[in-house]
Formats: sequence, structure tokens, C-alpha cells
Amino acid sequence: MVTLVYDVVREEEKMVIKAAEQLGVALAVRKVGEAVDLSQWTPGVYLVRTLSHNKGIITAAAVEGNGGVAINSTSAMYLCWNKAIALTKLRAAGLPTPKTSVLFGSADVEIGGRAIVKTVSGSWGRKVALVTSREELELVLKSAEGEVLMLQEMVGTGEDIRVFVINGRAVAAMRRIPPAGDWRSNAARGGATVPQAIDSELEELAVKAAEAVGAFYAGVDILIGDGLYVNEVNGIPEFKALVRATGVDVAGALVREVAALEKR
Repeated sequence: MVTLVYDVVREEEKMVIKAAEQLGVALAVRKVGEAVDLSQWTPGVYLVRTLSHNKGIITAAAVEGNGGVAINSTSAMYLCWNKAIALTKLRAAGLPTPKTSVLFGSADVEIGGRAIVKTVSGSWGRKVALVTSREELELVLKSAEGEVLMLQEMVGTGEDIRVFVINGRAVAAMRRIPPAGDWRSNAARGGATVPQAIDSELEELAVKAAEAVGAFYAGVDILIGDGLYVNEVNGIPEFKALVRATGVDVAGALVREVAALEKR
């Protein structure tokens, strides 16, 4: 039996439960509260979809430590959550990525035009700033309160493509367009979403990105500039906006592939 692990029931988890019912897949549901027991996990396949990434990473480790299979794995979730480490894996795999520096404090770095500053861990476009000068960067660094930051070249206008990969296949994609006056394309921040055709180049980039971090499934973000650049790989990806934009049954595709693992 496959077990869906959650801490907050979002629209995606409801979609997964509904898809399992429609496909006749036996799906147990387990809520993780404020304490994660490291020992009370029996062998099996667990689809770990917690809102808290730290909770998800630790839960996946507990599952694997007790002989179970976590989707995604502890390693994949950790790599995806730390954007800087993920970028090193993407570059090692030969994938095009934006020029990036990791800042542990005030550093003598050059700002060439517009650049993005963001924390190495975060989602929904939070803790992200656009800077155009050394002075603006210093202001961000002063307010960082000890957080590790990334300074990244601005690619294009901020418009990007989210590709959803499951078990080595790109199943759906959407283009995300920043709202007026913003450079962030996140749907959670009001970015417009439209269906994106998946050609061979886009699929190859997305699948290789997921493989580079060891993710069974992932939401891969690809920036659009003078070419395509892999920016992030999301290890617990949301997909409600993708479903609305494309009409693709992402939850059904995910449930089928995870259930196939359980039968092996």
C-alpha cells in the first residue's frame, strides 16, 4: 500500500486522494504533527508531501531508516531545498544555469546590471530581491539576519517555464508570466500562467535536472533568456496552478507511477 504523508491538506493532496480513488489504488493517509517519530514507520512506499520542507526531509529519512521508500528521497528533498547545492548538481550534469554566487556575508562582488538576491532555501517568491547596485546589495545583506544568500544574474524578464517531471518523463508544462510591476513569475504571487508545449529540448533539460538531484518527481523551473537556463528543482512541488493551466491530470499520473513502485 502507498501512504500519503502530509502536515497540511492542500488542494494537491486532495487531488492525490481523489486520483487514487478513481484509479482503484489503495492509499493510506498519515498526518505528521509537531513531532516526527523516527521509529514508528513500517516498510512501504511513502509519498511525502508536507508543507514544511524540513519536516518532509526528516520524515523521508525516518521512512528510509526503517526500510521504507520515500518519494522523494531524503537526499533529493534536501538537495532541492538548498538551491545553492542543487545548482552545483545541475552544473555538474552539464545543464545551463544562471551565473550564481553564494554570499555568507558582505562580499566584494560585482553587480552587472540587474541581479537577483535570494535565500538558499525558500519558496513562493519570498525572501527575494532585485538589486542594481552594490549599495542596494549591502542593504539586503544588512537585513538578511545571518541567512545565506545567493546573488544570481537576471535572466530575461523573469518569465519562466515550470515543467513537471515524473519518473523520467515530462508530463506537463506551463509558462509563467510576472504580473505588471514585478519580476517574479510565481503563480502564488499573481503571475499569469499559460500552457507550454513540451518539445525535445525542454523535456531533456527538465528530465536531466530531476535526475541530477535524484528526484523521482519534481517541478523544474527553467528561465527564458538568450536560451533556456535551469534555475530550480522543487522536490515537494505544488501543481494546482499547472493543472488549471494545462488540464493535465498530474495527480493521476503521479499516483500511477508511485503505485507501480509499490508493486515491485
